Amino acid sequence: MEKISILWALVRRDYALQYAGSFLGISWMFLQNLVLISMYALVFLVLNLKTPSTQEDFTAYLLTGLLYWIPIQELLVRGTGILTDNRTLLKRSSLGIDLFLWIPFVQFLIHSLVTSIPVFLYLAYSGKLNLSGVVLGYLVLILSGLYLMLLLHYLSRLNILLKDISPLIRLVSQLIFWGIPVLYYPSGYLKEWNGLNPFTIPLDVFRTSVIAGFTPQFDWIQILPFLFSFFLVYLLAKRKFQSVILDHL
Repeated sequence: MEKISILWALVRRDYALQYAGSFLGISWMFLQNLVLISMYALVFLVLNLKTPSTQEDFTAYLLTGLLYWIPIQELLVRGTGILTDNRTLLKRSSLGIDLFLWIPFVQFLIHSLVTSIPVFLYLAYSGKLNLSGVVLGYLVLILSGLYLMLLLHYLSRLNILLKDISPLIRLVSQLIFWGIPVLYYPSGYLKEWNGLNPFTIPLDVFRTSVIAGFTPQFDWIQILPFLFSFFLVYLLAKRKFQSVILDHL
């Protein structure tokens, strides 16, 4: 319980530092997510789709894809730089590196929950929400965050060694975004390419959980090689990087 209270204090401190001097404070982050989802919806639903029936079906598909990806992308970018951003505090305290890595994960849980409320309300209004799958959907989001945390243990340490790889991570996150079927239906060669993306299966499981009548589009067993490789990367970070990182802080 003591570590949880310390972690929560660190989360609040991180929010305060991120949004210090901002007019809307932390509300700006939630507003930004909703505006981003609305902009994608405007472009891909209003301008591109031709028939009301297609638009209704694609709305649930698009919104759930964005709801899944946006918090994941924030976790990827924020998690990579969290140790570097707290370098001074890490030097002065004995809290340990791992506790700081959970800061972006807690923020990821908060962002996912808050952003999902208007999306789920809309899906419920349009009759596309699988009410019995909402809890499972949240569980999939949590597991997806933990899945990414395996990689962030390595990336956050690598960010210290290489000074700053945040620009590279932001670029990679855009490639990952277009490599998973968030804004389009997978088919043909593109579907085979999607199968090589480590976040395709979690997204498919999430959609299957929360969209009423949604049919899975991928074989979920395809995630096993990614889980294995992410776990190996995690072990590498814990065993090989730990002492080196402490020297570079």
